[in-house]
Amino acid sequence: MSPDAVPATRGGARAITAALEEAGVTLVPSVPDTWIGWLMEELRRSRTLRVIDVAREEDAVAIACGAALGGARAAVVIQNAGLLNCGAVIASLVQLYRIPCFFLVSYRGDARDPVYYHAPKGERTEPTLAAWSVRHVRAEGPARIGVQIRQAVAWVEEAQAPLALSFSAEDLA
Repeated sequence: MSPDAVPATRGGARAITAALEEAGVTLVPSVPDTWIGWLMEELRRSRTLRVIDVAREEDAVAIACGAALGGARAAVVIQNAGLLNCGAVIASLVQLYRIPCFFLVSYRGDARDPVYYHAPKGERTEPTLAAWSVRHVRAEGPARIGVQIRQAVAWVEEAQAPLALSFSAEDLA
């Protein structure tokens, strides 16, 4: 699939939506990009998920943390470039106060996204997450992504720590 081609079936996007609902997520703050836009179309169809578009990724994290402090579950949906902007809020809010924060991240610039101008952020995503002590998991395709999301949300709640699950356009198909 070309990096900007719309997934034909979007079964992975439907699986993501169902998994978030099953995991008890009710709030989805997001800064959309191309891949996220396809996912957000599915998320907006949900009767239980409230999608909030924000201007900055740090705002999405703050909204998710506020939801967690109020007893709700959120999933921050952003691109890896935006995640790389979030170091301060992850350290000074999420990790300092041990707030569960689940990130669903479109992984631009990895081997599944051959667009040259995304490559630098793809090369830096995993090393940066490791330096920040943020657990990272890559989606394993549309058939497994639902299970991975449910496991990730459970882990975040139990560990009271952030986790980033990254996906590609192939995972939305």
